[in-house]
Amino acid sequence: QINVLQAKKKFEILDAMLSFMHAQYTFFQQGYSLLHELDPYMKKLATELDQLVIDSAVEKREMEHKHALIQQRSLPCFQDFSYDDSKVEFNVDAPNGVVMEGYLFKRASNAFKTWNRRWFSIQNSQLVYQKKLKDVLTVVVEDLRLCTVKPCEDIERRFCFEVVSPTKSCMLQADSEKLRQAWIQAVQASIASAYRESPDSYYIE
Repeated sequence: QINVLQAKKKFEILDAMLSFMHAQYTFFQQGYSLLHELDPYMKKLATELDQLVIDSAVEKREMEHKHALIQQRSLPCFQDFSYDDSKVEFNVDAPNGVVMEGYLFKRASNAFKTWNRRWFSIQNSQLVYQKKLKDVLTVVVEDLRLCTVKPCEDIERRFCFEVVSPTKSCMLQADSEKLRQAWIQAVQASIASAYRESPDSYYIE
């Protein structure tokens, strides 16, 4: 009986092997048929891809040309964009109390030191900002008379300045050297104005 089983096993293995080969043949045959049907679409897609590559190269060349023109225009301004004087003016005697306002980048005080763009303003002897227009004001410095402001050149970004108070410091970045100087002067003028309005008695207290 064992000899009969041994003999039977030989052709059963061969039969299973042949069935497997037929299954493989059918699988690849169906795959070929399916891809053969997709052949016209793939050829059309290849043609569209060639055109996309050409269009992209043309667009890149046009952008580089525009960038070169912008750099040439900004050369007389010491490699800085020109701004209207109205955008960098400040007024310590403004009727609404807002000495100066505009967008600045603020470096976060967390471990990641990320930079976020916020709408800053100097008002009521305070430096404040908003994330959005209707958001509640976030006070960075409560009393500008206790602060100093200075430009910072030894960090990874340009046009930065720092407002330092007894409890913390705030690193800010303007969009240009002209704007940085305007913000520094606005803070300094607000400090002087706050001292004139409320002299030493409040400060000593």
